[in-house]
Amino acid sequence: MNKAIDKEWFRKAIKKAGFKSQNAFAEAVGLTGPKFTNTLKGDRRVQADEIEKFAAALGESDRDVKIALGIEVKNICEYKIVGYVSAADRVVLYDQDEMETDIIELPIFYYKGVTLRVKGESMTPRYKPNEIIGIRLPGLEKPTTNLFGKDVVAKLADGRLVLKTIYKGEDEGSYSLISVNPNVPPIIGAKIEWVAPVDFHISL
Repeated sequence: MNKAIDKEWFRKAIKKAGFKSQNAFAEAVGLTGPKFTNTLKGDRRVQADEIEKFAAALGESDRDVKIALGIEVKNICEYKIVGYVSAADRVVLYDQDEMETDIIELPIFYYKGVTLRVKGESMTPRYKPNEIIGIRLPGLEKPTTNLFGKDVVAKLADGRLVLKTIYKGEDEGSYSLISVNPNVPPIIGAKIEWVAPVDFHISL
C-alpha cells in the first residue's frame, strides 16, 4: 500500500532545482499543472516513465522520488552476475544468455559497476565461496599508484582475466600480480590491457 505523498519534499525539490513554479516543473516533465496537482493529491496514478522524468528534472534519484510519492521501495537492488572467479584466481565472464539466469539482490543502490560470484574455496579467507565482488568496467588502461597493494581484476596481454593483488613491476609498464592463495604462483613482469579495482566483496 502506498503511503502519503510528501508534498513538502516536492515543493523544496522543485525550488532547489530552479523552477519558478509548480506549473513550470509540470510543463518540464510533460504534464499540465492540474495533472501534476492531482498526482500530488493522490488522485492520479503516476506512471513509471514519469518517475524517471521527475528524477531527471529535479536532479534526484528515482528512489527518493518514489519515496516522496509514497511508493514502497525495497531496501535492496537487483544486479545481474556477469561472471565468476574460479580456482587459481581466474575470472570468467558469462555470455548474455547466461547473465539472465543469475540475478542477486544487494543492499547497495545505484552501483555503476558489475558483479562477479566467487566459486570454490581457493581464495579463503579473504574471499569466501559465493561472495559477490563488485568491479567497474571498462577498467583502467594503466594502474594508478594508489592501486598498488590492492586487489584488482586484470586483463593480461594474453587475454586471461585474473583477480590478483597488483604491485609495480621491475620494468616500466610491467606489474607483479600476487594471488591471495599462497599455493598459486605469482605472475611477475605481467603486461596488462586493463585493471579494475575491487570496489567491494560481500557475503549473501
